[in-house]
Amino acid sequence: MSMFSDMYGSKYFSVADLNGEMPRRRIGKVEPSELKDKDGTTKRRLVIYFEGVEKPLVLNRTNARKLAETYTEDYTKWVGVVVDLYDEETSLGKGVRLRPVKSAAAGAAAKDMNDEITF
Repeated sequence: MSMFSDMYGSKYFSVADLNGEMPRRRIGKVEPSELKDKDGTTKRRLVIYFEGVEKPLVLNRTNARKLAETYTEDYTKWVGVVVDLYDEETSLGKGVRLRPVKSAAAGAAAKDMNDEITF
């Protein structure tokens, strides 16, 4: 714990936790949670926990939409999927973004379903 962000950073996963890298992580758990905004109001958000990572990531709308579009809107089925994490400039400053990683098996199954029919 020699980094300032380790001592005073967020309890949630943030850009500082990426350390300039683009790590690949497996989702271990997804939970809805009531979180307080800066104005004191609470909002319901999904929080994902990665296998082997202490800090969870609060999903913003963009990241949640990517997972829902790639896998399913049923967030309980996101457990076990793999994502790449990276930082990106947003309207609120730099933020953590995720990119769903389709498995080779899923890709092969999708390809089998798109066979061309010849007449």
